[in-house]
Amino acid sequence: MKAQPDTKIDPWRFALHAVDSGEPATVVMVVEHSGSVPGVTGTFVVVTADGQSGTVGGGVAEHAIVERARRHRGGPSLAEFVHTEDGDGSLCNGVQQFSIVPLARPDGETLRTIVEILRGGRTGTLRLDPSGIGVTESAALDPKFVHSDEGWSFTHPIGLLDTLTIVGGGHVALALSRLMATLPFRISVLDNRSDLETMASNPFAHRKEVVDYDEIDTHVPEGEHSWVVVMTHGHAHDREVTERLLGLDLRYLGLMGSASKVKTLFARMTASGCDAEALARLRTPIGVPIGSHTPEEIAVSIAAEIIGIRNGALD
Repeated sequence: MKAQPDTKIDPWRFALHAVDSGEPATVVMVVEHSGSVPGVTGTFVVVTADGQSGTVGGGVAEHAIVERARRHRGGPSLAEFVHTEDGDGSLCNGVQQFSIVPLARPDGETLRTIVEILRGGRTGTLRLDPSGIGVTESAALDPKFVHSDEGWSFTHPIGLLDTLTIVGGGHVALALSRLMATLPFRISVLDNRSDLETMASNPFAHRKEVVDYDEIDTHVPEGEHSWVVVMTHGHAHDREVTERLLGLDLRYLGLMGSASKVKTLFARMTASGCDAEALARLRTPIGVPIGSHTPEEIAVSIAAEIIGIRNGALD
């Protein structure tokens, strides 16, 4: 049976199904980009004779590179696409460098490892070069493309490198988990209530745990890939959790609440001796201002802020 495109199947599973079925496939990945382009470094599409899964940005460039991949014969190679406003019918103006790497049955073991890494919530490093495709279970945090007279190579992290910890498992946490599950984040929901229905019924979190808030700092990972939002069920809990997390090394620490609530909490935390510099790094009220009211709208505003910071569009 030929591999059929299915938006519910990630591209690596699509590729594995193809090669296990004896159907040739090709992975096309953006290994370098500059300017305004529809698909940035690391985006990719898996192409078979009559299907594809994934995207390198869509439009004219994707159509051209997909058709080129279908016609490709020989080993792995590079291809460049230059976007011009007049030349390709779009408003993009930049350059994409693609790797075109054929896949066959012997690559099944590598593809299976990639699928298992992703399914298990682990991380790894993908390697593409003239010898083909490879993967190791160690995360290179930054993509690296090398191109010289001696050849080329591209490494890129795979898996869920970023962790979003939501402290408080209520309705907004459920809505935010649902939305963030569509993005490359490992989602952890923590609450001090053992009988919380919205937490028990949350199928989107990779981790759900009942914890004591006076030990919350021991349950949150540190580092540049750690994002935390605080949305507990009371001002006292918000303050306790926030004060314990202020000293951690986090990429993002946000507190949900109205402007009046935030002002009151800040005054109390300042009076209790909280470091003013640490408080200045706390993002609150969280979310971009879109006039949100429902849990779903609030989740959209929080996700937009996190994405904006992660992509360098917000400070």
